[in-house]
Amino acid sequence: EAKYPSFVEWIDERYEEFRQVHAIEVATRFRNSGKFESVDILNMHDDVSLLENLFCNYVPGANATCKGVKDGAKPTKPNIGRAHEYERLATKAHLRGKLPKYHSAVAPKVAEQIKNMAVERGIFKDGDDYPKICPNQTFLDGLLQTEMEQERKYFPEWYERQGGDEGLKKAFEKSKYKLCSMDDEKVWRSKEFFPIFEELSK
Repeated sequence: EAKYPSFVEWIDERYEEFRQVHAIEVATRFRNSGKFESVDILNMHDDVSLLENLFCNYVPGANATCKGVKDGAKPTKPNIGRAHEYERLATKAHLRGKLPKYHSAVAPKVAEQIKNMAVERGIFKDGDDYPKICPNQTFLDGLLQTEMEQERKYFPEWYERQGGDEGLKKAFEKSKYKLCSMDDEKVWRSKEFFPIFEELSK
């Protein structure tokens, strides 16, 4: 069966590949290549916005762009991330014959309908109340350790202002649930969504 992998499945299979294209790894390779005059890494969490920092402090001759950013100019099409859990569930339903009319062009709309109907019918108390699978503790511990090492090395002053190791540990503990994914197989086995799929297929 074709799959729409969850983040947990994807990161488990491709974490090393992901690390190779992470900013820190790319910057290190560029620096070590000897082909670039300078290689800098910008902290998106700085007090100054990333765009303002880039165009006002790093890009030579970008005075007009710098002024525009300071005056409030923004990209016309911001790339805002969104969760894909209900799209994954809808894709599973389609592949198993429950949503025959489902396709990529309607995926976001159908996923939103499924989420809303699940809440309205009391299956979940809210859109995030689904059964979850999460990265294992070994992975989480390694991720936290890597983050601490990188932030200490590349953003030491900012890191200390955030509370150093203890501050990062607390922030990580508070946010690690965001790395979890819907256990769509468990949701499927419950059959609670079958009437929703049937209604959306009419």
